[in-house]
Amino acid sequence: MKKALHKDFWVEIRKTKARFISIFCIVALGVAFFSGIQASSPDMRLSGDAYYTESKMMDLKVMGTLGLTEEDVEAVRKVEGVEWAEGAWSTDVLCGEAEAQKVLHVEAVNEDVNTLTVAEGQLPEKSGECFLDVEFAEAQGYQIGDQIELREDTEDPFLKKKTYTVTGLGRSPLYISFNRGNTTLGSGEVNGFAYVLPEDFDQEVFTQIYIRAHGVDQVTSYTDAYDRLIEKLQDKVEGIQAERCQIRYEDVMTEAEKELADAEKELSDGKKEAEEELADARKELEDGEKEYSDGKKEYEDGKKQLSDGEKEISDGKEQLASAKETLAEGRDQLAAAKQQAADGWSQLNEAQEKLSDGWSQYNSGKKQLQEGRSQLNQAKKQLADGQQKIEESKAALDEKQDQLDTGLAQAEKGIQAVEGQIAQLQDQISQLEEGIRQAEEAEAQIQALTQALEAAQRTAAEKQAAFDAAQSAVSEAQAGFDTAQAALEEAVRRFEAGEITEEELASYQTAVETARGNLEAAQGNLETARGELNAANGAVSQAQVVLDTCTAAAAKKPELEAGLAAVRNGLTQAETKKAELTQTIESLKEAQKAIDAGRETLKQEEAKLEPAKKQIAANEKKLTANEKKLQESLADLNSGQAEIDANRQKLNSAQGEIEANEQKLNSGEQEIETSQQKITDGEAELRENRQKLADAEKDLKEAEQKLKDGWKEYEDGKKEAEDEIAEGGQKIEDARKEISEIEEPEWIVTDRNDLPEYSDYGDNADRIKSIGEVFPVIFFLVAALISLTTMTRMVEEQRTQIGTLKALGYGKFSIASKYLNYAFLATVGGSAAGVLIGEKILPYIIIKAYGIMYHNVGDSLQIHYELKFALTASVAAIVCTVGATVISCYRVLSETPASLMRPPAPKEGKRVLVEKITILWKHLNFTWKSSLRNLFRYKKRLFMTIFGISGSMALMLVGFGIRDSISDIVVKQYSELQHYDGTIITDEDASDEDREKLMEYLDKNEKLERFTNIQFSKITAPNGKSNISVYLYVPENMENFREDVTLRNRLTGEVYELTDEGAVISEKTAKLLDLQVGDTITLERENEEFQAKVAVITENYMGHYIYMTPKVYEQTFGEKPDYQDVVFSVKDEYLEQAEEIGKEIIEQPGALSISYTSSLAAQVERMLSTLGIVIVVLIVSAGMLAFVVLYNLNNINITERQRELATLKVLGFYDKEVSQYVLRENILLTIAGIIFGSGFGVLLHRYIIVTVEVDAVMFGRDIRPVSFLYCAVITCIFSMIVNWFMHRKLTKIDMVESLKSVE
Repeated sequence: MKKALHKDFWVEIRKTKARFISIFCIVALGVAFFSGIQASSPDMRLSGDAYYTESKMMDLKVMGTLGLTEEDVEAVRKVEGVEWAEGAWSTDVLCGEAEAQKVLHVEAVNEDVNTLTVAEGQLPEKSGECFLDVEFAEAQGYQIGDQIELREDTEDPFLKKKTYTVTGLGRSPLYISFNRGNTTLGSGEVNGFAYVLPEDFDQEVFTQIYIRAHGVDQVTSYTDAYDRLIEKLQDKVEGIQAERCQIRYEDVMTEAEKELADAEKELSDGKKEAEEELADARKELEDGEKEYSDGKKEYEDGKKQLSDGEKEISDGKEQLASAKETLAEGRDQLAAAKQQAADGWSQLNEAQEKLSDGWSQYNSGKKQLQEGRSQLNQAKKQLADGQQKIEESKAALDEKQDQLDTGLAQAEKGIQAVEGQIAQLQDQISQLEEGIRQAEEAEAQIQALTQALEAAQRTAAEKQAAFDAAQSAVSEAQAGFDTAQAALEEAVRRFEAGEITEEELASYQTAVETARGNLEAAQGNLETARGELNAANGAVSQAQVVLDTCTAAAAKKPELEAGLAAVRNGLTQAETKKAELTQTIESLKEAQKAIDAGRETLKQEEAKLEPAKKQIAANEKKLTANEKKLQESLADLNSGQAEIDANRQKLNSAQGEIEANEQKLNSGEQEIETSQQKITDGEAELRENRQKLADAEKDLKEAEQKLKDGWKEYEDGKKEAEDEIAEGGQKIEDARKEISEIEEPEWIVTDRNDLPEYSDYGDNADRIKSIGEVFPVIFFLVAALISLTTMTRMVEEQRTQIGTLKALGYGKFSIASKYLNYAFLATVGGSAAGVLIGEKILPYIIIKAYGIMYHNVGDSLQIHYELKFALTASVAAIVCTVGATVISCYRVLSETPASLMRPPAPKEGKRVLVEKITILWKHLNFTWKSSLRNLFRYKKRLFMTIFGISGSMALMLVGFGIRDSISDIVVKQYSELQHYDGTIITDEDASDEDREKLMEYLDKNEKLERFTNIQFSKITAPNGKSNISVYLYVPENMENFREDVTLRNRLTGEVYELTDEGAVISEKTAKLLDLQVGDTITLERENEEFQAKVAVITENYMGHYIYMTPKVYEQTFGEKPDYQDVVFSVKDEYLEQAEEIGKEIIEQPGALSISYTSSLAAQVERMLSTLGIVIVVLIVSAGMLAFVVLYNLNNINITERQRELATLKVLGFYDKEVSQYVLRENILLTIAGIIFGSGFGVLLHRYIIVTVEVDAVMFGRDIRPVSFLYCAVITCIFSMIVNWFMHRKLTKIDMVESLKSVE
């Protein structure tokens, strides 16, 4: 018997290989995805660690503020736990010109740490050679053999040479990705690295010491074990810091004091020698000055006497010339005065005649003015009388107009009211007439409806009788079947006892088959009769309702006719009232015409008065002007007469003066002739004395020049000596000050986390781990439930076979073992395949994807089978599938063989929900109605199919959603929230003058849109046992801040202002610290805690930020902000020149370095872009799951309904119609799965996004609408492919085989 079951087991696998393969594939997919994603995170760490170990990457780096000596290196090597320590040099340099200028970080080639990877060429072998960053070389076009010039921006250069030959290109383990760090040179960003030999550095002390830890090869990077090992070693290295720093400090101070003493002695000796030489030179110059002074005194006395004589002669000549000139001028003035007096008398006589004519004209004009004034007053009186009459007429017309307007308004209002009544009455008439018409129609239908009701009642009675007869037939068939079944059981017992033959037993089985067929036929007839009876009863109820409605409508006819007559009477009265009001309005309009005619008459009278008004005004204006002219003429006449009288008196006086002056001129001519002779005698004597002084002056000038040259030489020598002494003294003072300011050195000990991108690689491994903790679990759950459903269906399908085996005497365990082995074999095989494939392929794809960004890591693949993940997934799959099989077998095997050999009774047909929507249901054809009934009849199949599709849809949506959430944060953070283009880090040691120059330069820079001084510093916010690093941002200018940073609510989009009410913190910060608006945030700086009120929580994605106004900052920290940094924005037309603008800014003495927003955005994009391949893996895996789920469930569906589909074919359905009958259900289930999967996917996406976030980053929360579309389309495509496969299967159904008895 066991052998037969064993053979049957393998036959079953061959017969249902599609089902077996589907279970195998579903389990393989689930296990592969679960274990593969889970194993990717540790494999990433192992791969990274393998590269770090292979390249001997440093574990710690020590830097000293006063440099590090060879003795420091030896001391570090002796620290317990140090495998190797090595001193090294490094510096930042510039290369390239103008716009192509870049910054390189130059290091010395290490001996046994940080091994370089050579991509091309070789490492430097002699001085003057260098090894170059391969990415930098490709970007800048450097090749092997090229010369590269390096420039240092310091007075004390680190490198001995400026030009180096490129001998090799490659990578360094210190830079595992694209980021090369920041610097104080150039644009503020390091663009690449270079390595030279140690002898190319011109430094006595090291800039850093690299340390490799002992035992690091026994632990894995990015693990707690590695962190603990390095922390212990770091503590030990820091333990020798105090001693080594003190020794270094004493050495530096001793050397500095010695150099200072030597410089002071040298300065003192030079000062003494210079003073002696200067004293001798000064004595000689003072003696020469005394001799020169005596000679100059004698010369000055002679020169003074000559000058006095020349002055007397000169004064005499000047007086004589002046007297002659005065005499000539007097003669001219006397002649002119005589002529002026004659002209004055002539002009005076002419003026007197003109004045007499003016008095005559004045008297005539005055008379004409008086006559015009009298005529004007008479015209004004006539105009006033006419105007008064017109005003009185206007008042009378206005009174009549008011009365008319009142009456007209009342009449129009009455018409409007009447027209409203008429409209209402007409509507009522239409409604009443329609009601009467309907009542007449109902009255006519009553007789026909009564007859239809009686016919329906007769039909229902007939159907009831048929139903009763069908019930009786079923009872008789059931009794026959029970009799035949009992006979078969007795025959089986006798056959096992050997009393009858197998042929006789077969006859009993045939009898049972016949009885079962009769019973099924009777049951079918009963169901048909029940349906017809329900339909007949429904027709009776509907006919009764229609008859009652028509009877009630006919009874209302008399009431409607009476109402119609009353409404028509009211309409007649309303129309009469409207005609009366219309007549009244016409009368009022006639009165209005009379008033308008009166107004027109008044306007004509007024128009007649206007010319008179204008004439009067013109005449009055003319008279006024004439009167003004007369007054002016009178004033001119009086003034002219007075002027003539005054001029006559002046002319008489001038005549007397002319006669007296003529007498004086005659006397002055005689005195001038006497003075001329005295001057001629004095000039001869002066010529002789002038020659003597010229000779003496020449001798003095020669002596003076010699003295000047001597004193100049003396002063130059003195100044030069004083300058040299002062400069030497200043240098000594500066050196003394520098020595006094030298602080005790300290060591800065850092680990790998300070290397660019090192910690980011670990964060990415953590992200993969976070995704692996959630996404694969859901994936695996869907796969396990589908496998569970498949095995449950298989057991239920074969209940007849199970009943036969049980009837033949097989034990329950023997029967169940077939199905348990089937499930176990498929699950174990799928699990093994999933583990073998998933834990190799998925980690390989993910690590290779990250290798695009993290150099060399992809070349050090370490992919291992993680036993715990494989066992977890495999055991879970086995438990789900085999457990479901056990439960199904237990439930089936608990029944008797007889009940198992009978197929389960079909589910009772019920009205589905859609049938209750009558309008929709009666427009559906037979196939649609049948599809909908099948869907809701088998609810378990419905829910499992929807769950499988919605689960796959949700997983795909999560994949697309993660991509959307990650890609959104760069745009939102650096475009929508932070709008500035760069941050200037100023030099803390810069003077106030340097800072002012920087601000002045930024203010005058026309390429900048704006700039804002800010305090930008890092502080910590305590969070339990750990702390959160927060960026504190305090702007000086609030107006510029609104343009630099947008504060808004992520959910509502509301924009906030930075006010003095409190601090603004980022959303992620608030979530980690569990803070709400109005709470208090605790901040820690220099071991001191401060409290600030949270006024607003703002949207932010990268880092933790807290924004404060200067007032809030001062209230919180008790000090004013120190605006050390500057954010700036470049005008749109210069955005592409941002780095060139930054280079110009950093050349200012107050600027230290610049970080660009575009560089930060690019760095974040590079960091997050590597998740893209991971997202693709998620989406592809979910798509594969969707396909397998759809195929498996549809395959089960068709297998279960094979007899039903064969029956449809027998009834004449074509293959295409049968396919549509089944596939229509698949389409409806796919649509339902897409809808439910969208909702489930949104919830799952939100949970996963929150789970995979690191503390410093907040991903977006939204899924783009196009992602929903992509997922729906992919699901529909898979559904169409599965439908195509199912169509092929449907066409192969054999009608004869399928309709054979299954018993």
